[in-house]
Amino acid sequence: MTQIRAKTLELLDNLSDDKLIYVFNILQNLEAFSRIGESRETQPPKDAFSTLMKYSRSLPEDFDYKAELEAAREERYDSLS
Repeated sequence: MTQIRAKTLELLDNLSDDKLIYVFNILQNLEAFSRIGESRETQPPKDAFSTLMKYSRSLPEDFDYKAELEAAREERYDSLS
């Protein structure tokens, strides 16, 4: 048995039952978090750039972004003038 394990068991032996419940809950949560972390490591990471590129499209050759921007501004902010 390692020293840290022996020291931990010694501390647990000295705790009262009402405090031992809290330690038990903490250990349960710690075990659940470790399982979540293991499941994340097995999943391949998503490549953000490739995900964004799925949504990319080409604009028409005659697309005038300045005119589109101006039309959108007029539509949205015309009521403020």
